[in-house]
Amino acid sequence: MEHHFTQLDDGASADGKPASNFGAAVATVLLALLLQIFCRCCRSIYRNHVKKYKFSSSSAAANMDRSIIAAVEKILKYKFKDKRLLEEALTHSSCREDMSYEILEFIGDAVLGLAVATHFFRLEPRLNSDQLTRLRKKSVSNKRLAHVAARHGLNRFVRRKDTAPLDLIVRKYVGAVKQGDDHKNLAVPGILADIVEALAGAVYLDLNFDLTKLWTIFKDVLVIDEIKVPKDFKSSEIIGAQNKLYGLCGKRKWGNPVYSEVKAELCEYGMKYVYSVKVETDDGICGHEGDEKSNPKDARNSAAYLLLRSL
Repeated sequence: MEHHFTQLDDGASADGKPASNFGAAVATVLLALLLQIFCRCCRSIYRNHVKKYKFSSSSAAANMDRSIIAAVEKILKYKFKDKRLLEEALTHSSCREDMSYEILEFIGDAVLGLAVATHFFRLEPRLNSDQLTRLRKKSVSNKRLAHVAARHGLNRFVRRKDTAPLDLIVRKYVGAVKQGDDHKNLAVPGILADIVEALAGAVYLDLNFDLTKLWTIFKDVLVIDEIKVPKDFKSSEIIGAQNKLYGLCGKRKWGNPVYSEVKAELCEYGMKYVYSVKVETDDGICGHEGDEKSNPKDARNSAAYLLLRSL
């Protein structure tokens, strides 16, 4: 069943009211500007790309088995107007000297990142830049895309030549994913992520650079609903918690807040920090440990916010 294209859903805050803060407006303008620049670059690249190869539609279609075309289109739930793009997206550089998926992979990598960022921004405008970055990386990392390709069995359709060692690694990884075995210690075949990116690039060009229609297709391919949106939004109350706690201590003539670093470690998507805070009150020392955050300032604000709630 083919897709009926709709616009990406507009974001709304948790209370149902549209986000109207200045930061959200600026981010929206920047996303629109970035998309416009990106589209122009893609058009320029693709024009040069077409001039370089000069394929005829009939000869290109003849080079790829129709059953492969149909199978991939069924997975994507999208029928290509230009079958040459699909052929190119599924051609490894080892197979043909005059064609490979490298250009489409480059375009697909960029467009998937932009589409994912736009999706999460519109889904929850209160997400901060660190949260959006982590969601984007989690959604379109090589590890995630390789897992997606394995789940859909996309490796079966790639044309390649003399790649036996690579094929063995791919089969081992795909088999582990499909059987639900632990594959965390297995090497992640980069070719699997490349396939997904190349297909995204091919669809994007076939749709004449329509990001909304592309995302309608690839949000299902990526099973994006599996990516959970964090709930710890940086509300103004949390952002100003350190100042508020300091003011409360001065008003009640308590000792100044003392912050201590509990944890600072490098994780898959960057640094994680946890801070605690203590205050000497009339009833003794009160303290609280904050939530895990991506920078020290947010971690201290989290600790101060939670202590304020307990006082």
